[in-house]
Amino acid sequence: MLRLVFQIIVTGACALLFGFAFNTFLIPHKLASGGVTGIAFFIHHFIHINTGWIILVINIPLFVLGLKYLGKRFILLTIYAVVVLSLSMKFIPVHPISHDILLSSIIGGALYGIAVGILIRFGGSTGGTDIISLTLSKKKNMQVGFLNTCMNLLVVGISGVIFGWNITLYTIIAIYVAGRAVDMVYTTQNKLTLTIVTEKYEELCEALIHLHVRGVTVTDAEGAYTHKPKKVLTTVITKFELNETKHTIRGIDPNAFVNITQTLEVMGRFRK
Repeated sequence: MLRLVFQIIVTGACALLFGFAFNTFLIPHKLASGGVTGIAFFIHHFIHINTGWIILVINIPLFVLGLKYLGKRFILLTIYAVVVLSLSMKFIPVHPISHDILLSSIIGGALYGIAVGILIRFGGSTGGTDIISLTLSKKKNMQVGFLNTCMNLLVVGISGVIFGWNITLYTIIAIYVAGRAVDMVYTTQNKLTLTIVTEKYEELCEALIHLHVRGVTVTDAEGAYTHKPKKVLTTVITKFELNETKHTIRGIDPNAFVNITQTLEVMGRFRK
């Protein structure tokens, strides 16, 4: 219960930070972003509806799509984040803190990248292309990063046509800085290897297989100090699954020893 309350508080704070970054650094300088937020910005430019409400409306069908493939808790936290984001973008004045467009693109990109990174770390997202990419990666076995890059490039291209390529170059800077900020806050690797030493290996194996629908390798081991028999579980997960996996492990065996390492590449069948 305390974990859920903490998740709600952090998710709300990150959504507010996201809205603040857009309304004070990016939107005043016509700096779009990738994905749904960028599309909402284009619509706002022509029909002058608040960007936050447009983001909420576009995300509604995506919530339905993601609920089936990404899990109830992920989608509920994402819906909450998008609602708070929409409200924050409505009530935070669209007013530039700095009139320097380069400085605004760097600071704005960093702030919203930090917000997204923390949201992912705590089991949610800002919706939009995150939902599309994660769903397609599960259905079509495609890389999430590749899908996000394609969609962001499409939005950036539209931005260049509408606002001119000079502004678009600053938009690319903001998107790049945001991406680096997400990596800094969360993790720079898409895949992680978990090595778990536990005495409750049967319950933990069953829980991990049910959680990810992915294989777990069980190895016999012995404690060097106690000489007690133990089991070592090894599995590979994506970075988006880390938070929920740690919570599952703690719930079954709080005393389990868990080593989390970055994985450069996985060969063979790996269900994303």
